[in-house]
Amino acid sequence: MVQFSGFIRKKYLFWVGLSVAGMILFAVFGGRGIMQIYQLKEERNRIQESNARLQEDNRKLAEKISRLRNSKEEVEKVAREELGLVKKGEIVYQFDK
Repeated sequence: MVQFSGFIRKKYLFWVGLSVAGMILFAVFGGRGIMQIYQLKEERNRIQESNARLQEDNRKLAEKISRLRNSKEEVEKVAREELGLVKKGEIVYQFDK
């Protein structure tokens, strides 16, 4: 077995250490590294929260559609409140706020 002199051993350990450090840096910051995985998980969580809000909005709109299809009173209420429509012969009073 060949013995390394102190200088060669230090040089060898330096290159091994540098290689290990390079691999660690690549594992953390490289493509598909730990940092990118963390960022992708955060983005996935934001998208899931947004998706849940949109699903709730869709549910509310579906309920409103159902009420509008099944009730003339609901259609009239929406026409009055959101569109400002009035029946024939009605007088509208407007007050300044």
